[in-house]
Amino acid sequence: MALFLSQAPEIQRFGIMQNTYQTSFYTLLALLAFAANSVLCRLALAEQQIEALNFTLVRLAAGALVLLILVRPDRTELKLLSSSLGAAAGLFVYALAFSLAYLELDAGIGALILFATIQLMMNGIAFFQGQKFSLQTQLGIALAFIGLVILLLPGQSAPDLGSALLMMLAAAGWVGFLFTGRNNKTPLRDVALAFRWSLIFCIPLLWFIDWSAMHNTGIMLAAASGALTSGLGYAIWYKVLPELGMKNAAQVQLLVPVFAILMGILLLQEEVSLLAMLASGLILCGIGLSIRK
Repeated sequence: MALFLSQAPEIQRFGIMQNTYQTSFYTLLALLAFAANSVLCRLALAEQQIEALNFTLVRLAAGALVLLILVRPDRTELKLLSSSLGAAAGLFVYALAFSLAYLELDAGIGALILFATIQLMMNGIAFFQGQKFSLQTQLGIALAFIGLVILLLPGQSAPDLGSALLMMLAAAGWVGFLFTGRNNKTPLRDVALAFRWSLIFCIPLLWFIDWSAMHNTGIMLAAASGALTSGLGYAIWYKVLPELGMKNAAQVQLLVPVFAILMGILLLQEEVSLLAMLASGLILCGIGLSIRK
């Protein structure tokens, strides 16, 4: 008994470390899914395999379908209708504005606008919730922003104002989707409900969609985005969000543009400069500094 008590702190520390590793793994998995979303959307629209409205509809429908298989409907869903509709509205706004914005925006500029806006909004929420920002955290945020500017601005022309505003609207929808699910205890179920109810908001799109503009490749890319990198990816993000907190979640999402660029190199044969690699390292250092505690 005495031996067990003497080992109890070690067992407790091991449990904490194991939980930390699990949170880190799931966070990384979710961020990779977010980056893959950008690559899939960019590939589908750039190759004109599908139009933006079609991509949004197929993406949300595919996400709802795969989550329907994993989470069966029941009568208790009506009790969660108010929160589910809020999350669904945020999800729909994000998905639609995201697709429309990438019709005109360069991938780098689009990522800068999206994730800089998300970080600003989430840090604002954290501030109004009473969270304190240490000097170390502030320095980390500053370094990450400097890295993003270096990474995404050189060589790019001024973005189209309308598309930039659409991407900022996408960021607002994403933050709304996250905020409604920040305290959820059943992430997979809650994301499934959001995807199901988001199809209600998709009904008006049916009158504007050009069905002849949907090629098999575009449908497959949109379906993969909805089922895998959106549906399952968002469920994983909902799972780790309570562990990270809104402030830390805002910082780690700055990794997504870095991952998207790396995926572009590997999957789309895009080129990246030495300056961009150095900027990516600066972002990683800034994020590590801001969430080290």
